[in-house]
Amino acid sequence: MALKTKFDFMKFKMTALLISASVIVVGLLFIVMQKGLDYNIEFNGGYLMQAGFYEKVNISDIRNAFSAGDFAGIEIQEFSDQNTEKFGTEVVLKVETAQQDIKTLEKNITEVLNTKFGKDKYEVRQSTSIGPKVGDELKSSTIQAIFWTVLLILLYITIKFQFKFAVAAVMALVHDVSITVGILSILGFFFGYEISLPVIAALLTILGYSLNDTIVVFDRIRENIKKLEGMDFEKMVNTSINETLVRTLLTGACSFMVVIILIIFGGEVIRDLTVTLLIGMIVGTYSSVYVAAPIVVVWENFHHRKRHLKKA
Repeated sequence: MALKTKFDFMKFKMTALLISASVIVVGLLFIVMQKGLDYNIEFNGGYLMQAGFYEKVNISDIRNAFSAGDFAGIEIQEFSDQNTEKFGTEVVLKVETAQQDIKTLEKNITEVLNTKFGKDKYEVRQSTSIGPKVGDELKSSTIQAIFWTVLLILLYITIKFQFKFAVAAVMALVHDVSITVGILSILGFFFGYEISLPVIAALLTILGYSLNDTIVVFDRIRENIKKLEGMDFEKMVNTSINETLVRTLLTGACSFMVVIILIIFGGEVIRDLTVTLLIGMIVGTYSSVYVAAPIVVVWENFHHRKRHLKKA
């Protein structure tokens, strides 16, 4: 027997929209305080070195080796290459720096590794520099990807449902990205989280996840418009959300468990990706109920009053 709920979600629609707006404003304030988003080396340009230690080395010892000296902002991540068993520990070192400082920086990093661990104890597998021009191109490509994604979603939902549903879905997606980026900015302020390529991948994944939840609710609303003809629109939307609530919670719970396991056991390398996914999934589930659906209700109520005034 299916579990039936009768929660009055729409009773708190304006409160929910106000809370969302407040969280977005707080996130924007933190972005302004930091003079913009804190982008990773892939966007800002810098130096990257991939090194393999022949014996097992504690990642904290490597980080401590670079804690002193002119290595402000250095990022050291451990990873595992399944194609080789030559190394006990493999790390990636990333440093944001000006292009003209690359050679000096490479020399200084090598000197620290030689002094702390020994010249014959490790091997530089790869080293490269990323210019600021590449970072600018990545930023532009990211903006274009999100723009075209949102535009195609708007077109698709307009064709499949109605324009008001499309606008509500897009506003919910903008809401999800804005809050997720805002929370990441807050985490960046306190814990040093940055906007990296994995974060961009997570944001695009969140768009799909949130949209899927929203379309499920919208599809049930469309069915109930015919099935529950004559019922007050707000009550009908509330009924539709309740009818899809169990599915939404089960999907969300399964996704959350997978992401939490990845956060715990996935290590530092994918931490930005998994944390972004967790935030986005929570926000996306919330927005399907308390952003997308309320916007449709507010839109319909406005036009209902407008039609009523015309008749009067």
